Amino acid sequence: MMKRMVVSLALLTLTGCGGQSPVVRDIPPNPRRLVVWLDESGIDEATADRLQRVGVDEVVMWRGTVDLRGQAPVLRIGSAGPVEGSIPLGIAVAVSGVRPNLDDATANAVWRALEADLGGALPAEVILDLPDLADGVDDFVVALQEVSGIAVVPILSFTQLATELGQKVAAAARRCVVPAFGTDGSLLRGIGELDPLPLREKLAPLAESGVRVRIAIVIQPKTEPSLGGPRDDLDPLTERGVATVSTNSVLDRTFTFDTNASWSGRQWSAGDTFAARWIDASRLQAAIAESQGLLLPELGGWDVMTLPPEGLELGLSRDTLIRYLGGEGPEPTVELDVQRSGRSLRVTLSNTSPFATAVSNHGNWLEVSVGEGWLTVDGRGSFERLARGTVSDGRWDQGDFDRVNAARFFEVYLAPGETVTSGAIQVPSSRSRVTVRYNLTLSDGTAVTGEVSP
Repeated sequence: MMKRMVVSLALLTLTGCGGQSPVVRDIPPNPRRLVVWLDESGIDEATADRLQRVGVDEVVMWRGTVDLRGQAPVLRIGSAGPVEGSIPLGIAVAVSGVRPNLDDATANAVWRALEADLGGALPAEVILDLPDLADGVDDFVVALQEVSGIAVVPILSFTQLATELGQKVAAAARRCVVPAFGTDGSLLRGIGELDPLPLREKLAPLAESGVRVRIAIVIQPKTEPSLGGPRDDLDPLTERGVATVSTNSVLDRTFTFDTNASWSGRQWSAGDTFAARWIDASRLQAAIAESQGLLLPELGGWDVMTLPPEGLELGLSRDTLIRYLGGEGPEPTVELDVQRSGRSLRVTLSNTSPFATAVSNHGNWLEVSVGEGWLTVDGRGSFERLARGTVSDGRWDQGDFDRVNAARFFEVYLAPGETVTSGAIQVPSSRSRVTVRYNLTLSDGTAVTGEVSP
């Protein structure tokens, strides 16, 4: 299990003189499960093995839809690639046409149709997406569990769980998947419902129910216009002169192209705009951290949707996600290299990890200052922007002063594996005390900072 999710409770046996000492035992909680959803392409054995090694308990695939409107359920099964290896596989079905008083015969017919499609291979669980509820759906869930002999888990939104009927369905299954974090409108309904309430308040109706809640986090990026196929990393868009970045966006960020460019398999003209919302490792970490704070209802685990396809670099790539689940990140790994010769120095900042910063016009910077006297800078180097100013007691004041004792080099986005170098800096003497600081902002609002005095 990945290191962030492990709950370890010690079993203590106390012994001493004069007879048997009492034994104090902590009752271990039910283990929290990590489930990763797949797209229709499936996964090969090597990927399945790698997922298991970083603590993934199960993978899930959408298998189609079931329409319960008529007397006989209509099941439409989609095509799906193989899921190789020994990792347990669950299936998900979208349910429509829910009507009152669904009976045992309907549950039996649904299971027989699923069973025929599965060819005798029992899934780890059946997940039902239930956008509409009606009286008796809770009995249908119980009947489907009984006829199949496996767990049936409903997907229920926050607003559904605020109703008596939604609570009855969750209680009948004893567990549910709740869409809670990530990109809305792409894979799951209900993300963002009841905002800006914190997660614990959104789930308050289940607090005393005994239902175990699995928190669904959709990591699939969303773009406008929509882009087909894997999407590239944002780094080329943040290079100087390519596009202007704005937080005034229908999604997270909008990029307005300043020049003609090729990106993500299409040509863009100057003036074109592109908006994106994405989940990177720091946002995923923030979602997990908030859900880990739940006391009631009990946290049953996490459903991460979906495993990124090969070639996707926007947000979380497949390799980056797996490395995060294995305990790396979520922040960039920073290396500073200060090359100094006499009065002249140049600083190189490298991100040696697969984890990126936020896209920010002001939050990612490298600062060089001197304790006494003034410095000069011959340019921004490979950074996006240079600002001159003064530093006193750690406070930065930017301005076009005749004399400055500090310079800041800004980078809109420090990509995985990226290296940037300042322009040449002249300090008063070879003995001048120099301080180098950096600040990298993450997409969850936190920052990675550091300071050296070479």
